Amino acid sequence: MNKKYAIIFVVSLIALAFLWQSTHKSISKSASIREYTSNVPEDVKKDAVVKLSNVEIASVYESVTDGAYYFNRSIENVSRILGETNTDLIFRGWLRWKPAPESPSEPIGFFTKEEIENNAKWGYTYEQLKEAITEIKRDNPDIIFTGAILPIISVNERNPVTGESFDRDQTWAMALDAEKWSAGISKEDLQCILIGTTYSEYKINCPKDFDRSKTPIYYPDITNSNFQELLLSWAKKQIDAGVDALWIDLLYTQADMFEDYARKHPFKSKAARDASKESFEAASKIVDEIHAYGYSKGKYIYVGTWNDFVYYPYAQPNIDFVTVTPQPAEIVSKKLDSGKWDEKVSNIKGKLGNVPIFAFIDWSYEDNRPLAVFSQNLSKDEQKNFLITADKFFQEKGIMFAYPVHGGSIGPNAKQLAYGGWKVYDTWQTYDSLAQEFETYETIRELSRIKE
Repeated sequence: MNKKYAIIFVVSLIALAFLWQSTHKSISKSASIREYTSNVPEDVKKDAVVKLSNVEIASVYESVTDGAYYFNRSIENVSRILGETNTDLIFRGWLRWKPAPESPSEPIGFFTKEEIENNAKWGYTYEQLKEAITEIKRDNPDIIFTGAILPIISVNERNPVTGESFDRDQTWAMALDAEKWSAGISKEDLQCILIGTTYSEYKINCPKDFDRSKTPIYYPDITNSNFQELLLSWAKKQIDAGVDALWIDLLYTQADMFEDYARKHPFKSKAARDASKESFEAASKIVDEIHAYGYSKGKYIYVGTWNDFVYYPYAQPNIDFVTVTPQPAEIVSKKLDSGKWDEKVSNIKGKLGNVPIFAFIDWSYEDNRPLAVFSQNLSKDEQKNFLITADKFFQEKGIMFAYPVHGGSIGPNAKQLAYGGWKVYDTWQTYDSLAQEFETYETIRELSRIKE
């Protein structure tokens, strides 16, 4: 999910607030995440780094559990597809974006009977994730399974590790409030903008239509200790289910929001810079916590996110891989901007060394995002040719192009729909390379064979 548009709106409001705000509250140092001193054998991390660097083929497949109900694609079928494409790394194999039941047979309580059945129908339970990873690794034992997390709070939440639940008032307390840094913008107005612009499926006319008692989600504060524990619980639960890596969307968005203002207004940016630094450090500490939990389980868990953080003037986090995406204009023109990509790679490598970079065709619930443009603006042949072009281009730049095998929104108003209208969770119109409407799977197979 791209955060550009949300940041533009939010920074504008925060900028106005900072301009007239005459006093700034002191910012306390966050001590919300406990300190970890890793006593990990060096060879554990060293072997893991080598394995990740040896990945030759990455495939986007979100999610491996979602096809059984609608078009009878079992985990066995998914495993076969991954084998046919010689996939070394499954990217975004399962996304945590809302509370998930423990299993299809979970007792009624936090979830209603209907909610449990509906989530189980799409494979959205932790038991189904664990079973899927086990079966996939039975056929492909060395494959790296990357889970994913969208760090957004549903108004009624649950810690899947402890079972603790949180009601609307408790989750509202975890929601981002810029007044914590004396920004001069109300919490309600900020939440309205963040929810309404970053998640356009929630149609909100800000600020008059915002009602926190009705919105289904809140945008969290990464520096809030209760949210930190909740976010970590989502990571731990996927690790317990068997994932080898985690990709966290929007991890540095809060830091980016304040840093953007600080860059544009350096002479008025003390509070913004403090807010950015505190947010950045909290996000980086989450990365360290995930690594530490992996170590406690006897394995190294890779952690990745978007590349934006490399531009910040702070100590870089212990990120294992970064992700990038071609832009809609590049897809429409079927031409990638070589100069822009050289600069991007230079910035990443300059800060992080030879960290693996993965490019994938990104999406969100909008018609103008990369995957929507790719699937709706390009013909079948143009899609195939773009995959060939992108694969060659990124390879020359030292970037791994993750093939779009399955998953991702193709936009709410898409006309070309996989299998005539297949939707994840009955609402999310998604891409599938095997669908007759797209038919890019054979091209992906051919590209993977070349790399054998």
